[in-house]
Amino acid sequence: MQAKALLALAWPRTHVKFERDWRKASSVVAKHYETPSLTRVDALWIPVDSVLEKNREENEVYLEVLRANGAHLEQTRYIQDIQIGNHGRTLASALAKAEAFRLLARSVERDGIRRPVFLADVAEFDLPYRMFRFDGHHRAICAKYLGMDLVPACVFKVTPPVVSRH
Repeated sequence: MQAKALLALAWPRTHVKFERDWRKASSVVAKHYETPSLTRVDALWIPVDSVLEKNREENEVYLEVLRANGAHLEQTRYIQDIQIGNHGRTLASALAKAEAFRLLARSVERDGIRRPVFLADVAEFDLPYRMFRFDGHHRAICAKYLGMDLVPACVFKVTPPVVSRH
């Protein structure tokens, strides 16, 4: 797993995804942190609750769609608030997204998590979480739903925090 983690560190799309998610995270924006550089990576097993610290309030909304039976799926907050409200999807598109999520949960139950979640260790930053998750939210939610304690993760070390002056 460490070899794959090192490849992820070198892969340009990892950095692009990290920067995109960093710039839109409300807790980061509020602190005016510049985007740090990903400097090192370790392949680790991380407690699922640590992976889900960021955006903790949304986790129940995501879990709701995995728990819902088919008849109540379109009334879930995942469909109404996140997929339609936040992402502007049509109901049909939102339901397709939910079904793909539910298929992922079945895949994780059958095969485990095959692709690690990506986390940046932001312990040196003044943020309300230690791990900044920038890839793997759905996989981590599936692990939580299935009662898993640990998930495979690529944990990236980042440069110390820099506060920009606006």
